[in-house]
Amino acid sequence: MKRKTYYIIAAVWFVMVLIVIAASFLPIVDAATQSQIKSYLIWVVLAGGIAMILLRRMVDDEK
Repeated sequence: MKRKTYYIIAAVWFVMVLIVIAASFLPIVDAATQSQIKSYLIWVVLAGGIAMILLRRMVDDEK
């Protein structure tokens, strides 16, 4: 995998995490959804972080 591809994947994951965090605190989302999002927030961040670590091993650093 190229480094640029990894950076694109990392950026998309980061934006998705920001959206999830925003959805758990913004008042435009109803309270039931906010509580459900907050209960799964740590799992989203943890699974994404582990996936990024594992994907990093596939990046070709040689150039």
